[in-house]
Amino acid sequence: MAGLLRLSSQLELEIVPKFLDGEDIGWRQDFFRVALLSRTGKLLPREHLRADVAGRGDLTTLVGRTFAHLYWENNRRPIREYRSQTLHDYAVVGDLDPVGIVLPEAQGFRQNRLSFDHVNHWNEVISSAAGLLIPEVSDGETRQQLLRVRQALAPQRMVSNVHRRRLPNRYHRWQALYDLSMEILNGFGVGYEEKRLRAPGYVMVMWSTWQHLCELALRIGLAGEELHASASYTLGTRNSRPLTVTPDIVVGPKQAPRVLADAKYRTRLDRTASVGNDDIYESLAFMRAASTDRMILLYPRPASDGEPMEVGRTKEFQTIILGEQRISALLVECRGISASQGFETFSRNLAAGLAGVQGL
Repeated sequence: MAGLLRLSSQLELEIVPKFLDGEDIGWRQDFFRVALLSRTGKLLPREHLRADVAGRGDLTTLVGRTFAHLYWENNRRPIREYRSQTLHDYAVVGDLDPVGIVLPEAQGFRQNRLSFDHVNHWNEVISSAAGLLIPEVSDGETRQQLLRVRQALAPQRMVSNVHRRRLPNRYHRWQALYDLSMEILNGFGVGYEEKRLRAPGYVMVMWSTWQHLCELALRIGLAGEELHASASYTLGTRNSRPLTVTPDIVVGPKQAPRVLADAKYRTRLDRTASVGNDDIYESLAFMRAASTDRMILLYPRPASDGEPMEVGRTKEFQTIILGEQRISALLVECRGISASQGFETFSRNLAAGLAGVQGL
């Protein structure tokens, strides 16, 4: 795991991913970009993550500034829906209750009205997320932006945990902000309870994050190739039932793949990087089940390996040949993924690295 872990209201623990350098003041931007990509699959513009981390570079501020930017970018087309509303008024503005006409209540006639306004589930989630961020953000300008967001959306009820939903197509531009709001309300993976306030943490399970990042990058970098993610193959049987294996990425037709790729987060880092035996055995099972003889293992390049290369550049550190079968292990540079056009460069270079090894 990696991220920002809230141990108490006064104590935070930063766990830097091994592929980022904790001494580099820009590691938080890279971390947050990877978090957004792995959780929402959305690529946010570089302008959302400015590099002035010296004064306000904490993760909560980065989230808050991204949040406010996304809102004001779309607020000219607000999310509105029809809703049925019950109200009491002496002025007739809706459908009257027949009993209420004869015996009106003290507040006026009871009536039902169909309203088309911004009070709805989507805006409740966005407003609640902004309210959760406000006490956590230390930068005054960012806090003011979040307060303006809440005021613009008011009145909305406060919600807590939510589940991922897709907005109607006419509001698709709001999907990135809604997904980010959902992650904030769900604590980005962890949170602590204090006075009924769930404060956001920013924690990622790195093996699944790395897998998602590699899949997303190769879909973009190998746009001209047929690509399957998490395709299942039958290796044999167990108690008369199929025994299946699932490589992360299949390049080429599923029934006749050109090459398999698997995202690996752990590697043996002694004097020289080395592929673990368990990864070798798993790769052999993948190749046998898919009837192919080429396998690529993708590892994030540790910050301890040396100076940063261009983001997405690969370095083959080990080749394992077993008869006709070959396993190539690559280190992938991740530092700089939050820079301008960083993820596009990461995708392009990662695809070029695979092509260089396997001749795609």
